Order: sequence, then C-alpha cells, then structure tokens
Amino acid sequence: AMDVLGIEQADLVGVSMGGMIAQHFAADYPERLGKLVLVVTCSRPNPILTESVQEWIDLAQRGDHAALMDSNLRRIYSESYYRKNRWLIPVTGKLTKPKSYDRFLLMAEACRSHDAWNSLPGISVPTMVIGGRQDHALGGEASREIASRIPGAKLKMYPQWGHGLYEEAKDFLPTVMEFLEY
Repeated sequence: AMDVLGIEQADLVGVSMGGMIAQHFAADYPERLGKLVLVVTCSRPNPILTESVQEWIDLAQRGDHAALMDSNLRRIYSESYYRKNRWLIPVTGKLTKPKSYDRFLLMAEACRSHDAWNSLPGISVPTMVIGGRQDHALGGEASREIASRIPGAKLKMYPQWGHGLYEEAKDFLPTVMEFLEY
C-alpha cells in the first residue's frame, strides 16, 4: 500500500491485532518506518489472550452473537463503561451479526498463533508501547514484555484502563501525537 501511494517512510500506530502486524512490519521493513507505536497488543500468545480468543471462537461457532458482543465489551472496556453500555448489546447484536463468522475465526486464529517475540530485539526504530493494566483481552503484562524486548522502547501503562484505553483514556491521542512529533 505504501508503494502504491508513493510513501517511502511513515510512522506506524498499531492497535491490538494491528499492533501484532506492526511488529512484523517494523522487524521486516525498518527503513520504511520513522516511529512505531504499539497499543494494547502482544508479541506472543499468553494465557489471557488464549482464554479470551477461545471464548470468542466458541461463541462464534455457536452463532451466539449477543454473547460474543457481551464478552467483547466486558473484556475490552472498563467495568464502568461496560455497566453504562451493556444495554446496547441486544441492539448491536441484532444489527451487526455477520452472515458468516469465517473471517472472524481466521483473524482469531491469527491472534492465537501470532509470535513476534524473537523479532522484537531487532526493531530499531523509536518505539512507544502503550498498555492498560486492566486489559482482560490479552493482559497488561504483554505490553511490558514488548517494551522490555525492543531496545530503547518507551512504555506508558494506564493503571485504570484496559484493552479499550484508546477510546477511554482522554490523553491517549495527545500522548501518541507528542511521541510522534518529537
């Protein structure tokens, strides 16, 4: 896509599964990157990710979209966000149910088998890792692991937020922009 658009080098922000992809891109094409931001992602499977994804796979295979939406909301957002918005689950469950879960299951399996652990020390671009300690989708420790493996990486952990911190933390975008501007 960068070649088609004529972009020689760009900063890259990867969130969740996008962060998994961004880790491989950074390791394989460092000359194409200026800076890298990895948000609520992991470098390899861990017990929390495995449990979450297996739960979602089971629900998708049963076709229980409302329960899948509930599990996502519960695991991704803070308890207060979940309590405030769970009433939307039956509505969004009916409006967003896909005809097939094939693509979802393919992406879930990709998350479950993703492993960039050995590539992380080779990432040479300035990197910021952002995680939430309350991440019930893949665990906050995953962000710490990534930051510890990438030379010179900066780590920003949000103690009160989870996987959905990119929507809930009011300073998320300013934090990312400040890192990218310097």
